[in-house]
Amino acid sequence: MFWTYYIICFVYCIVMSFRKWNREVQAGGLGITPGLDTLGIVIMAPVLAPVDIALTWIRIYKEAEEARRNQTKM
Repeated sequence: MFWTYYIICFVYCIVMSFRKWNREVQAGGLGITPGLDTLGIVIMAPVLAPVDIALTWIRIYKEAEEARRNQTKM
């Protein structure tokens, strides 16, 4: 059970990390790699994934609430 949870969290964190990496690092960078990030993910994946999912859900809910308030003001 733990290993299934760990693998799901690890894959989620790796995918999100590489999406962020591709979005923020421009071509022809300074030769930096996401190696240390990946090592951190290997250790902390079971904690990082639920926190990231919760914060993302809170951000989306907050943006929707602001949009609803702006729509009712108009």
